[in-house]
Parts: sequence; C-alpha cells; structure tokens
Amino acid sequence: MKNKSHLATDCAHAGGEEIPSENNPAVQPIYQTSVYDFSDLTQVDEIWEGRKPGFIYGRYGSPNHAALENIVAKLEGAESALASASGMASIMLSLLSFLQVGDEVIVANDSYGGSVSLAARDLPRFGITARFVSTAKVSGIEAAFTTKTRAMVVEALSNPLWNVIDVGEVADLCHRKGAKLIADNTVATPYLIRPLTLGADAVVHSATKFLSGHDDVIAGILAGGSDFVARARETAIRMGPSLGPFDAWLTVRGIKTFALRIERTCSNALAVAKYLKEYPAVQNVYYPGLEAHPQHEIIRKTMRGIGGGMVSFELKGSRDTAGNFLKNLSLIRFAPTLGGVTTTISHPASTSHRALTPAQRAEAGVSDSLLRLSMGIEEPEDLMAELQQALQTI
Repeated sequence: MKNKSHLATDCAHAGGEEIPSENNPAVQPIYQTSVYDFSDLTQVDEIWEGRKPGFIYGRYGSPNHAALENIVAKLEGAESALASASGMASIMLSLLSFLQVGDEVIVANDSYGGSVSLAARDLPRFGITARFVSTAKVSGIEAAFTTKTRAMVVEALSNPLWNVIDVGEVADLCHRKGAKLIADNTVATPYLIRPLTLGADAVVHSATKFLSGHDDVIAGILAGGSDFVARARETAIRMGPSLGPFDAWLTVRGIKTFALRIERTCSNALAVAKYLKEYPAVQNVYYPGLEAHPQHEIIRKTMRGIGGGMVSFELKGSRDTAGNFLKNLSLIRFAPTLGGVTTTISHPASTSHRALTPAQRAEAGVSDSLLRLSMGIEEPEDLMAELQQALQTI
C-alpha cells in the first residue's frame, strides 16, 4: 500500500499523474514541459539514439514541434523539417549546415533586409564571405560564382519589390557550380510554389508570417532532405534557438486555415494592385500578378500565375509624402510585419530595410516613398476605399 505523502510533497507533484482516456483530444494539447522523464537507463539509450520514439528536453524538440515540422514537410514536399525560434534563426541554421570557414555564399541583393544584414555583418565573423548580386539575369548570377562558392540564398518572391526568380533554372546553375540553393519561401508559400520540387536544396520560412497568419507568434522553420535537417538539428541543439511549445502549437493552429487565408489574400492583392496602378498619385506598382510585371511569365510558369499576397507601390513624392499618406489610414494598420489576417502597411526604408546603408537600399530599389502592403482577408472594396481616401489627401 502506498504511503500517504505530506501536503508540500503533493503540491510539488501536482499534475504529474497520468489521466487515462480511451479517446483522443480533437486538438493536440500544448506540451508545456521542458523535460521528459525516463523509466531506466535502457530507455534513455533507446530514445536518445532514436531506436524508440520519445522526447528528451525542450531544446531537442517536443510533440508540438514534431507536429509543426511534419505538416510543413508535407506542405513543402520535403523529407524532413526543423522548427526554430524565428525565420532568421532558420536561415542561419541553413547556412551553417552548408558552409564552413573559408566558404563563400551568394545572396540576392533584393532579399529581406535582415537576411542581407546577417550575410554582410555576421557571416564574416564565422569566416564566411558573402557576395551580393542582382537576380534579374541568370548571367549576372553566374558571374558571381567562384571556386569557393558553396551556397546561394534567394527569395521565391523578393521583399519588398516582389521580383521573381526561376527557381529551377537557378538550382541547376548552383548544382553545376557545386553549390546548394536555399530558397526563402516565406512570401510565396507552398500555396504558390514548392522550391524543393524544382531543385532547391533547402527551404526556409518565417513561420511568423503567412503560415501562422495571426500576428501572435514568432517562429521559423526550415525543410529539405533528411541529412540536411539532421545537421541543422544538431546545430540547433548546440546553439539553442528553441521554439516554445505554445508558439509551435499556435503555428499549427494557424496552418489549419492557411489555404483559405492565402487564397483570399492573393485575390485581394491582385484587386488592389490593379486599382493602385490606375491612380495618378502612384508612380509605380510592384506586383508580379500583373501582366506588366517583368517576371510575370515566370509566375505563370512556376506559380500558377498567382502573384502572392503582397503589393508594394511608390508614391510620387518624398519620405514626407509617404508619412502623410500613412497618417491618413485607419483600417489599414501601419505595422512592420506581413502575413496576418488583417491588412497592414509598412515603410521598408524605415523598417525591414532600416539596417541597410542608403547605397544598399538604392541598389535594392527601396526608395523613401516606397510602401509595402500585406493583404489581409477583408472585403477588397473596403480596402480600396481606405486607400482612396488616403491618396486623395496627398
């Protein structure tokens, strides 16, 4: 017979008992634990070495991480995936899995500002050299390769001008040169394109954006072959960019409605892009779903002709013009993010590309009057009415 324990002992062990149930919960529980118990040394060896399923410690993963990794691997057509604390963490883990001291990496110069800053400021401290190139022409990309190039980083849809690359063509070039292709698919998403099926070696996401879709989580994920993900996982365990179980759970929750959300945001983006293109106060509209976009044919070839859920536009004027426009918005929030269910707008030169020098911003085409819209799931007529009243004030 079990001895009766004292109150303090009962309190300390609260919630530790198993609650039997013959049926399953409709939604996966949040495994809010940092560690897992073992029955004996044999079980430690079996789980640690992967001979039996199980979990060890939060930094090594949890059921919530596994659920997120499994669904993203399925969406991207990958053998495996790894969740991390942010999109930037996933990019760094991908780079460190392919590169070592003395190697070189090519980075598209119109990539997200954080990616450019990471390559320019941090990779050199690891003994890795970054070269920045325009991806407008494959010949220009090829000229950047050297005998030391081991990887290239591109975005399927580049932020914030939404330039498009032919992923298959660039992947073939990288492989001929003995390099790996890392494709950031945050904006295009697997709804539009699966870079791995076109030859990319790794895909990364800021899962904060369209995958989770509700502006309530920071998360990243990478996907690819099982060997690549295994290397990245080992690095992640050592370096510790761990995603919390609740954040993993929230991201899976968001993915449940991903297909519905992205379909609506893409249709809203096309409608708004067409509207802005006709407005006199707008100098340029950047949206690859428009037939006039220089890479529209690539969209038709690789993304089913869908241009994504992001629209950027340049006002006729200066930074002050953009500032006055932003002050006259109410329905559309001014927020440096993208991929949520409500439409937001940002000023890239002041937010996502703030860390770049003026010369780097100019090279990437990020002017002081450029604004970036992340389309939500609202009624498009309401969004266009909001934009119209703000445009009339300038």
